[in-house]
Amino acid sequence: MNRLLILFLAAAFVGCAAMSNVDLTAITAGSVAREIESQSRSIHYFTTSGYGSFETKAGAYTARFDMSIHRPSTANVSLYGPFGIKVAQVRLTDDTLLVYNSMRNEVFMGKPTSANLRNFLMIASDGSSFTDLLLDLMSPVGHMMNAEKSRQLDGNNVCFIYASEDTVEKYTVDGEFMRTREYEKTVDGETVLKIQYSDFENVGKISFPKKVSFEDLEHGVSAKLYYQDAALNQKGSVEFSVPSDAKEIFLN
Repeated sequence: MNRLLILFLAAAFVGCAAMSNVDLTAITAGSVAREIESQSRSIHYFTTSGYGSFETKAGAYTARFDMSIHRPSTANVSLYGPFGIKVAQVRLTDDTLLVYNSMRNEVFMGKPTSANLRNFLMIASDGSSFTDLLLDLMSPVGHMMNAEKSRQLDGNNVCFIYASEDTVEKYTVDGEFMRTREYEKTVDGETVLKIQYSDFENVGKISFPKKVSFEDLEHGVSAKLYYQDAALNQKGSVEFSVPSDAKEIFLN
């Protein structure tokens, strides 16, 4: 590992500090991953209403939404504009993204790629599934080939850092909730992607964040989601319906 990368890793540990009230010595990336997998298996349904703020290079806007998730991979979302008018509907599965614009009577159809999630929903993705991103089920296990691995204990947090020659991925894990509080990806010393989770709540033995923030700095888009009236494992339904005369537009 070159000297510049070593200096960067040292700097990356700054910002992980918090008031210490848990024993972090036994926490590893593997133990966090196993806890996240256990909680993931426990979540079958997630329903919520809330609001989001979205920003692109072209401008910014806010919108209310209703969302229902059927784990592991299906999500329906309705977005509302001024006066509660439904302006868009979204349906995602493992291999399908559908976005219906009711103002134009157009439905966009494609794969849930990182580019499509970014361009249509302002959601920055690290490659995890859409539902994993929304519920903070990202696992702090490095996936870069031949990456150097570092670990730092600091307060309530554990930082897991995976670094290759030009890319560094950092997971800041809350030792109390055993969930990722922040994911940051840096390429050539520049932060290109940041995902943050906060305001955790415990429902039974399941923890989930009420606030989620996505920043794709490379492409200049961001989204902040605030969950209200959230319910776990109570089957809910958000309608997704497209008029038969809607114009179909196929995405790459």
